[in-house]
Amino acid sequence: MELSAPTQQWRSAGTYTTIDPGHNPMRVFVYDHGAGPAVLLLHGFPTSAYDWRRAVDHLAPSFRCIAPDLPGFGLSDKPLAYSYSLFQQADVIEALVTGMGIHDVHVVSHDMGTSVHTELLAREREGRLVFRVLTSTFLNGSILKRMATLTAFQRLLESPSTLPEAVKLCDEMVAGYVAGLQRLMARPQSVTHHDAVVMAELLAYQDGHRRIPQVYSYVRERYLLQDRWISAMQAATGPTQIVWALDDPVANRAMGKALAALVPTARYREVPDVGHFLPIEAPEVVAGAVRSLATGAGKPA
Repeated sequence: MELSAPTQQWRSAGTYTTIDPGHNPMRVFVYDHGAGPAVLLLHGFPTSAYDWRRAVDHLAPSFRCIAPDLPGFGLSDKPLAYSYSLFQQADVIEALVTGMGIHDVHVVSHDMGTSVHTELLAREREGRLVFRVLTSTFLNGSILKRMATLTAFQRLLESPSTLPEAVKLCDEMVAGYVAGLQRLMARPQSVTHHDAVVMAELLAYQDGHRRIPQVYSYVRERYLLQDRWISAMQAATGPTQIVWALDDPVANRAMGKALAALVPTARYREVPDVGHFLPIEAPEVVAGAVRSLATGAGKPA
């Protein structure tokens, strides 16, 4: 597809790297800005590293911010013959970080990215992660999947009987995509017209909207592997925090509080008047929380 000038500008701000974690080469787009200790930012479904751009503006003076588009998202490759498992996504992140020569990272995650994050912690617990997680910041994400308040579209994607209807909707969803995201926000004005153009084109790049039913299969892993990933959070060796937007209609407040109860070693903070997309709606809050934990000021008392 031909990209608009705003999307071309975003693409020129990042770089591509080829990742081959398992005999399946993948071209991955990475937004890499700033200097200092490395902060790895893992986006959610169905968006991209573009979510983090304003948080990076706040963090880049003190940190090297690395925000990749996971396979199936943004400007990274979106192959048809690929399962988009959370394990594969974690493989790609491991290969990316080690390929950049980075040994220690602060990890920040949102939405689907929280499950990639917890898989990295599980591998660290098993002694096989190839880099060290210094601190972990979790934003709203349905780690406790059974507690999520699903949207109508998510319910269609999760049931085999309605999947054909969901596939048809995905074929036609680009035009209304950003408006759909804004309905999950308490601050929809955070998305400018410029942003809306870029976000829609990032979805449509390499037919990404048609990959959504495949990518969404990661949700089954969330149901099946909850114990593995919660245990990994509980066993994390680095300081951990959970920063939860209270007006999220999907990853609701009750989920945030339940997650905090399961991981009592984590610092827990609630953010009022913000919806699901905390990195977009309140980037300064995200950056402040990351900075606080990374510098030691955010450790639990």
